[in-house]
Amino acid sequence: MSLAQAPAGLRAAVLKALAAKTPTAVSPLQQAELTVSGAASGNAIGLSVAVSGSTAVVGAAGRHSDTGAAYVFVRSGTSWHQQAKLTASDGASGDEFGYSVAVSGSTAVVGAPDRHSVTGAAYVFLKSGTSWTQQAELSASDGASGDGFGYSVAVSG
Repeated sequence: MSLAQAPAGLRAAVLKALAAKTPTAVSPLQQAELTVSGAASGNAIGLSVAVSGSTAVVGAAGRHSDTGAAYVFVRSGTSWHQQAKLTASDGASGDEFGYSVAVSGSTAVVGAPDRHSVTGAAYVFLKSGTSWTQQAELSASDGASGDGFGYSVAVSG
C-alpha cells in the first residue's frame, strides 16, 4: 500500500511526522527515497519504519543472513542522509534484528524476535551527538522458545 492509499488519519500522521504540507493534486507526497548502500534482495529493508521529528529508523531484518540491522536517517531541510547503522552487539544469524523499530527523540528500540530460539529480544540505543550506542538488551525474565519477544516495540519520551 502506498501512502496515497493509506487511510486519511494515518496519511495525516505520517505527513505531520515528516513535516510535509498537506498534499494537493499537483504536489507529490514523496519527499525522499531512503536507500542503504550495499542493499541486496532479501534484506527486508523497510520491513519496519519509525519516524520521530527529523529522525527515521528503518529495519532490515534480512540483512547479513537474517542477523539483521537497522538504519538511522536524519533530515536536514528537505534532504535525508544515513547517520548510523545499528546492529546488536551479540547478533547472530537468524535473529531478525530490525523486524520492528521505534524511535522517540534520542532513543531507538529495535526488536529481534527470533533471538535465542525465538525467545526474542529488544535492544535500546541512545544517541549522543551523531553517534548511536547500544544501552541495553531487553528480554522477558520468564521467556520461552517461541515467545517472539521484540515482535513489536514502542518507545515514548
